[in-house]
Amino acid sequence: MKKKAMLMWILFVVCVIGTVGLRYLSDREDVEYEEVTATVISAEEHVLENRKTNSSYTSYDITVEYEGEEYALKNAHNVYEYRSGREITAYLSRGNLYANIEGVESSTPLFYAYFAFLVASVVMLGVAINESVKAKRK
Repeated sequence: MKKKAMLMWILFVVCVIGTVGLRYLSDREDVEYEEVTATVISAEEHVLENRKTNSSYTSYDITVEYEGEEYALKNAHNVYEYRSGREITAYLSRGNLYANIEGVESSTPLFYAYFAFLVASVVMLGVAINESVKAKRK
């Protein structure tokens, strides 16, 4: 049983090292994007309420037009800046339009890999602690 606990701790350390390495690489990744001017077509705010936890989540559906094509604007934080007919600055990257540069940077495959390793690190920490407790009981 102690071997299993040791293996879980080793996997946890590997996940943490992977998380740190991927974060380092994603921070230094040169993401290509183009600053463009788009026209707002519509902007809607949707509030989803969870009755069990008495909490709510707000999502923003903003549609813009750029060069005759409609895009869903990603990473917008409100609808007040996006009145219908208004021209806005957006960032075009990999076929999507983003409201800000942070949205562009956090939507790369390298950033998704970093986030997956971050979640795996937290999960492996719990598993490793659990296995260590089980090993000490026996």
